Amino acid sequence: MTKEDKHFFENLGVNFESGFGYEYNIFSIEQGILIAETLRTKEKIMEFKDSDYDMQKKMVPGLSDEHSGNTFGIALNSSISYLNKLLVDDRDTKIDAVIS
Repeated sequence: MTKEDKHFFENLGVNFESGFGYEYNIFSIEQGILIAETLRTKEKIMEFKDSDYDMQKKMVPGLSDEHSGNTFGIALNSSISYLNKLLVDDRDTKIDAVIS
């Protein structure tokens, strides 16, 4: 996770030390970032959520086999939140291209 990504989630009120601890939360949110970066829309994330495990692995290569139900839920919620950052990043890239 980049510092910018961590800062993004901290601004949403995420306390990485809460609950089951730092590593647990980092794992869950990094998986959420992977899901968002791969699927790019809320509709595809919802389709992914409702798919069986084999289809989920096809839809998001790199999805960890180490999820519990809770980490998977955190990853899904994080992925939807992260879509906003992706939209801003895409917009900024387009603006940079126009300016250059």
